Amino acid sequence: MYERPELPELVFTDPDGNAIPYGHRWGADGPPKRTYSLTRHPERFAPLADVANALIEHLERTYDVDVRYTDGMPEDAPDTVRSAEQGQVRIARAATLLPRHDGCAPLVIAETTFPSIVVAMGAAGEARAPACGCDACDESLEESAELLERLVFSVVEGRFQERYSWTDGIEITLGDLGGASYSREPRHVADKERVDALKQSQRERHGRRWMPWPPRRDDEDGTWVPDPEPLRLWTREEREAAIEAALDRIRRRLRSA
Repeated sequence: MYERPELPELVFTDPDGNAIPYGHRWGADGPPKRTYSLTRHPERFAPLADVANALIEHLERTYDVDVRYTDGMPEDAPDTVRSAEQGQVRIARAATLLPRHDGCAPLVIAETTFPSIVVAMGAAGEARAPACGCDACDESLEESAELLERLVFSVVEGRFQERYSWTDGIEITLGDLGGASYSREPRHVADKERVDALKQSQRERHGRRWMPWPPRRDDEDGTWVPDPEPLRLWTREEREAAIEAALDRIRRRLRSA
């Protein structure tokens, strides 16, 4: 069972020597405008590297997955990880996790020099902990650790889903016990590399949803048999294809009558 490493109780002070209550800094008036482009103490997020390491070790022990560690940027890093390098921020180290079943979404968990953790999910999913890191967003270390864990386990448990269509662009759903979040990136603004990667992934999976990662097996000869895929609502493309197939059958019958 996964257990989060104990987070240190870090205390940072403002110019007047007062402790900064990260996570509870701003009242009803919101943050000052200047704080949107400012991060005075990014080092408060450094312990997220320990949380990431604990997650990776847990996944390697528990699931049927291959893990590859690299210093710096992996040679085959997806565009969602490469885009994290901006300005002076670089990828310090990364772990690439590839489930041994093709129907399961891969993960890349990378530590940046900000410091922060970048999580690349499936073919086009990407998120970061902290999500932003600026003083205005006022993210705490504990909140960022919880976000990182939710991201990772949403993929492992099959609650991360992604799809691309010409009409809707990139659609990503992330679910957890508290509900689900949905995001859509229109085709005309989506990054081409992400679109191409997702389209290729959908072809290889024949449009099927990502499945939960299988548990680790001690017997090398064992064959993992997935549970039946749960019922789901059809996408617009699937509905249109089914209607067209039905109409085609009717037209053939009328021609043969």
